[in-house]
Amino acid sequence: MRKILGDWEMDLIDTDIPYNKMGHIYRSLAFRYKVGPAVWTVNKYVLDNLLNKQYDLIWVDKGIFITKKTTEVLRRRAKTLVHYTPDPAFTFHKSKHFYASMPLYDYMITTKSYEMGDFVCMMGDKDKVIYCTQGFDKDIHRPLISWEKKSGVAFIGHHETEREVPIIALLKAGVQVILAGGKWDNFVRSHNCDNLNYLGGPVEGEAYVKALSSCLFAWGAVSKWIPEKHTTRTFEIPACKTALLTERNKELESFFSDDEVIFYESIDDLINKVKYYNCHRDELKILIEKGYAKVQQGGYDFDSIMRKLLNAVITK
Repeated sequence: MRKILGDWEMDLIDTDIPYNKMGHIYRSLAFRYKVGPAVWTVNKYVLDNLLNKQYDLIWVDKGIFITKKTTEVLRRRAKTLVHYTPDPAFTFHKSKHFYASMPLYDYMITTKSYEMGDFVCMMGDKDKVIYCTQGFDKDIHRPLISWEKKSGVAFIGHHETEREVPIIALLKAGVQVILAGGKWDNFVRSHNCDNLNYLGGPVEGEAYVKALSSCLFAWGAVSKWIPEKHTTRTFEIPACKTALLTERNKELESFFSDDEVIFYESIDDLINKVKYYNCHRDELKILIEKGYAKVQQGGYDFDSIMRKLLNAVITK
């Protein structure tokens, strides 16, 4: 499949195609242990669809199934070989195939600032490791619901035990909560109330955007299972013209100021700020507009991020 990005013309090999055709057991083996027929099939698919020519650049996204043998073929076909992952590669999503292949790459790109040291250690050269932020898609993440119809707080993401605490606090404070994501069913059964609207999960695509856009606020939770500092939600929420509610950390403060998103220091602070802005919607609207402008103009959309990265790896 051929795609165009600005001046770049690309051949695309979508490894989801063979992976999704495999049975559940084989997909589970591949995801959990990086072994089995799904891994073999993905590698065969890559090699079968790789054109017999030299590329200026080969870009591998999340190559957790790509074996060293396959990577060696890619290495021979590429002037520059780059790996990108938006996921944690050392604290989660561990892959023996990826670790064995790393020395063959020219550059490693990660969105996880807390794993930069691990990448540098494995690559042996800090100049071969590039950090970039997560981002949002301008064609997908956009305001869909008018200001007058927006209300409540949204959280869309998988269940973690620690994530129950602020949700419970919001519900007890009488705040309308829209909740969606994987493995929330038991929580919903235990905390069913009139101000909880559970959409099931996972909710993706247009439904995800509509849910975010319908609320005045959305919680941009970072995972407590790993030392995460920001996620795609960090930028997707403001892009939907919804106020981002987020714990304060230095990384987030490098993206946003206090008049662009709502930082909170504690659960009580979170509740107080939601109540305050519910009573001061004019102030909230100004904050939301500033947050929207920041992500639109700050280079946090995927196209801007990709162009910057492509220029970096080619001109280095």
